[in-house]
Amino acid sequence: MTLSTPLLVGLVVTLFIVFAVLAAVRSARIISSSARRPTGSSVPASSSSPSGERLASTSSEAIEELVNQALVKAGVNGVRVDFATAHDGSLEIWIGDDRYTSVAAIPDPRVRQAVADAVTAFNR
Repeated sequence: MTLSTPLLVGLVVTLFIVFAVLAAVRSARIISSSARRPTGSSVPASSSSPSGERLASTSSEAIEELVNQALVKAGVNGVRVDFATAHDGSLEIWIGDDRYTSVAAIPDPRVRQAVADAVTAFNR
């Protein structure tokens, strides 16, 4: 059985339209779910797991773990650093509810040093 050219073209166009509609619906869901986030919320733009851990690249998560281990060894209690990836792909450093976009912006010199040491150790 051979399909005629107009029927084949019609089938391809119909499939394209179905996929385009499905992609548009999925995109609309993503946009509407991010629009529901309250203005001024401390929830970052990046995804987070149910445990509250913000998600970042594998290498950033490895450095984050080294930073937190260094803080524990240094006796810095009650401070937990959490790295996240922003929507634009940049790194966010969260300390409690405070977000920093660079290591230099972190006010606590012990945390700045722990981050610097962790990056050095990771790059070895």
